Amino acid sequence: MKKTVLILLFCGIFTGIFAQENEQPNNKGFMAFLHGGYGLLPNRIGGFGLTDPSAEYAKKLASGGSWNAQAYFRSKMFIVGLMYSGYASKESYFASFETSPSQLKSSDNILTTYIAPQVGMNIPVSKSFDINWNAGFGGIWLKNNGKVYEKPRIVKGSTVGVNLGVRGIYNFTEHFGLSAEIMGIAASIGATNVDYHNQNLRIEYFPLMHISQFTFSLGLKYSL
Repeated sequence: MKKTVLILLFCGIFTGIFAQENEQPNNKGFMAFLHGGYGLLPNRIGGFGLTDPSAEYAKKLASGGSWNAQAYFRSKMFIVGLMYSGYASKESYFASFETSPSQLKSSDNILTTYIAPQVGMNIPVSKSFDINWNAGFGGIWLKNNGKVYEKPRIVKGSTVGVNLGVRGIYNFTEHFGLSAEIMGIAASIGATNVDYHNQNLRIEYFPLMHISQFTFSLGLKYSL
């Protein structure tokens, strides 16, 4: 994850320097993005407190849906704004409880929320095509709204993370465009709270558990 973030950052800076001659003098104002796509958790995800700790089960939950909304003020090539990003995946299985011969359902329903201020660059490559990148530092919240033998079990936690995103934008009108984005969020968590059977337990992790993620998404851009 760290190597990927550094590569994306280098590409963004290099592209910005290379494209300075294409900067448009009236490229100022406001722009917003709405994306949806595919998310991937590339590291072990023990920090989500899965009901089944096996690697095979965790792999099923390590990919899911992602979405984000972003809003920026821009001044020529530079942008500053705010981003909200989410990721969700769910999986279930049936198992026998020791006091019951019937198969009972257990499940995990993972949700992460990331909110962070952003800075970056908006690079006009041509009249209808832009490249921009953004980086930020903010808070990430996780929740696993699962069940163990059909009884609710909720895992919650929060930490801080950093993100870097790169996107290409095709502007098909003055105000609207299509956007394709790759983004990485790097984060680790040291403890979570587990609510189960009317008990609240605090689980601490050492070393820290990774909850980093990659997202690949498409969406719309609106600008003023």
